[in-house]
Amino acid sequence: MKRAIFICFLIINSVFVFAQKTWVKQRVTNRVIVAFPTAPSKTAGTTFALKDTTNTVYTVTYSFIAQNLKIAPKAFNKLVMTNEFASEFLSGLQTTLAGYNLEQVKIKQNKNYVSYLTEGKNENEKKSIFMHIIFVDGVYYSLSVVIPDGESLQNKDIFLNNFQVTK
Repeated sequence: MKRAIFICFLIINSVFVFAQKTWVKQRVTNRVIVAFPTAPSKTAGTTFALKDTTNTVYTVTYSFIAQNLKIAPKAFNKLVMTNEFASEFLSGLQTTLAGYNLEQVKIKQNKNYVSYLTEGKNENEKKSIFMHIIFVDGVYYSLSVVIPDGESLQNKDIFLNNFQVTK
């Protein structure tokens, strides 16, 4: 009996370990690597995307925001920590994501970068969006997952937190 339980434990454990290994690391820029459930496509110059069999969409996009705003990266890094900038940034996101009612941004300070977390719901299309925006040296990286209502949220947190900022 103990042996049967041990074998079942090993099988279940190996299934979870195998599932984790299938994630594909995608180098987005020379500073950031993001893991996707499977290999994404480069859909635009600065966007990588993947739509899975459940119609869940994973995207990563980036923009040289400090350069576009003509602000030095060091000054920009201080600016993104302010609630005023976060509110304006959220307003900009809201206009690009018509139909989604986004929640207030949560600001997180990490060692080498600042990140914003938000999520929203599109009642008409019956979808939710979850976003993790990371600011690194004046560049923002937006990791987003759009999930149809009723689909599993299992991979959402894995995707949104499975990134690497390199030196």
